[in-house]
Amino acid sequence: MRQAAPNLQRKIPFKPILVGLIFLLLVISTFMLLVRKEEQRAARTTLEEVRERAEAAAAHNVYGLAIEESGPGYLICFKGQMVGNCLYGKIDNFDLDICSEYDRYFIKAKGDEDWQPLTQTGLDDLPALIRNPHDLLQTILKGKEIVAEEGVQRNLNNIQCQTYFLEIPPPDLQLLTRFENNATLDKLQIYLWFAAENNFLYRMAILMNMTIEEETIQVNRIYDLTPECEDLPEGLPFNKGKKSPV
Repeated sequence: MRQAAPNLQRKIPFKPILVGLIFLLLVISTFMLLVRKEEQRAARTTLEEVRERAEAAAAHNVYGLAIEESGPGYLICFKGQMVGNCLYGKIDNFDLDICSEYDRYFIKAKGDEDWQPLTQTGLDDLPALIRNPHDLLQTILKGKEIVAEEGVQRNLNNIQCQTYFLEIPPPDLQLLTRFENNATLDKLQIYLWFAAENNFLYRMAILMNMTIEEETIQVNRIYDLTPECEDLPEGLPFNKGKKSPV
């Protein structure tokens, strides 16, 4: 009687292989989650560093200030100084003197002797541009979902500066400019130059992409700060009989 041929086929161990695949997928998923958390942690750390530098920079409350804004068909140039809470300077291409203290703004045209409250001049849009850059930056940094990237160190005015790039979900347009109600702020980017040694903010460049009546425009604004500045002139409407605050 012939014996049955031995069964040479081996059973494939499906269960151990399946368990191994599941384990491998878990390892890959955990690794990717850790990588993503590390990237988020790094981004938060950079933003926290920018906020710390911005707060330290705001302690420098006496400085020269130049502001330039350009957009379609216009250019505004301001040069002056911040001394404590007081701002003073000239808008040369409009022959205007402007000063403010605690958001009270005054204007004097060339040839005029008296200062006029800004509210009586029809130039209510100027405070969105000519303002304390530290206050503006700290207000912007309170926003959420800010993308912060550390740039390379650059030399600015013979000072070694640490640079940063910020991309910010567009805040209320009125925070930055007084364009018409039919304007929308589509994109906001900011470049910062902090002195590596003492965190003095030497430059803040703001790039705004806006849509006005279905037309896309770009507005560029630069705040340039210098540690040295002149004293406030005499005769300012809020500073009569007082010395320049320090």
